[in-house]
Amino acid sequence: MPLENVVVAGIGETEKSRPSRNNDQPYHDLEEYFWMAADRTLEDAGVGIDDVDGLGVARSSTPTPYRYPMMLAETLGLEDLSWVTASDHCGGQAIPLVVQAAQAVETGVAETVLCLGADTPKHPEKGSGEIFPGDPRGFKRNYQEPFGMQGANAQLAMVQRRHMDQYGTTIEQLGSIYVTQREHATRNPLAYFDEPVGLEEYRTSGMIADPIRLFDCVLPVNAGFGCLLTTPERAAELGVDPVSIAGFGHSHNPEVAERPAFTEMGIEAAGRRAFEMAGLEPDVMDFLQIYDDYPIVELMQLEELGYADRGEGGPFVERTDLSVEGELPLNTGGGQLCVGQAGVGGASFVQLLEAVRQLRGDGGDRQVPNAERGLVTGVGGGQYGKNLTAHSVAILQRGVGA
Repeated sequence: MPLENVVVAGIGETEKSRPSRNNDQPYHDLEEYFWMAADRTLEDAGVGIDDVDGLGVARSSTPTPYRYPMMLAETLGLEDLSWVTASDHCGGQAIPLVVQAAQAVETGVAETVLCLGADTPKHPEKGSGEIFPGDPRGFKRNYQEPFGMQGANAQLAMVQRRHMDQYGTTIEQLGSIYVTQREHATRNPLAYFDEPVGLEEYRTSGMIADPIRLFDCVLPVNAGFGCLLTTPERAAELGVDPVSIAGFGHSHNPEVAERPAFTEMGIEAAGRRAFEMAGLEPDVMDFLQIYDDYPIVELMQLEELGYADRGEGGPFVERTDLSVEGELPLNTGGGQLCVGQAGVGGASFVQLLEAVRQLRGDGGDRQVPNAERGLVTGVGGGQYGKNLTAHSVAILQRGVGA
């Protein structure tokens, strides 16, 4: 259903950290990141903790108790909430969580809902640890690890190789995505990377799992994110610049094991549903904030969302200016590849919050001129190994919904 009586009224995002024995970057525990994200979000919206009557929490990869959302509510000083929920869509949780919260506001279950995502995959004494929980059914042990399939890098290496061999996609085409986003990150004070990288540096970065290189791999960081939703009337009282949800769509478990499609995703179906709800077409988007754990995943989404024909993503990015000043600005804050990925709990919040900034005109020197609407995607998991995947698309627009 269209969400006409709910808006985003505030956002918050912490600095990124990769603490280790070899640096002095700060380490905070998970609850501290949730608290910092909540504090910044409430301050941005101009509300107090007592004004919040709903809470949404993205599940983190950092182990937490099964009643964690209620525990977190107590930690934050929230009480007598009329609505609490949690999402569990791997890295793509931001859109499903915010949509659930928006529906709670839309239906009057709650008036002001705080959505939070945070994660701490980097520990100064333990390295990165296990970013994704182990499979209790032994799938990895029985069907992946014996054949050298060591995690997501190896899985995406096969996907990228298949796309390159089948469609002629080149390293230079994929590299252009990364180089553009890295330049965007230099304009984003909350991005972990603050220096540009050229195409040659990308091409010669270390090989991780052929053809996946170092700069193809998303950057694990510790961080927290928040997003506050409320009614248009409450937003007007607060004097904030609102952003509304024009349309959304989801696709879960899009393939079955008997017919895996290694270079296809559920973003096509999710995008179709979002565009239909919004009554809009892809060509009217002023920017794209696309989930980017790897450039090849972005390229396939561009194909599925209708910006390029199947297999033509490579030539499309080669001829299209994806910069902030270009014809189709892509991941204007740098994306997770350059801002950092806070485990599964904070991952796709990078895209969501950057979209809100652009629509409020808060992008600074990376602001897309006259941005009125934009598209955000989330990808949880990957069907390249098995069919446990969550795809989401949201179309956001400046102002209150029609």
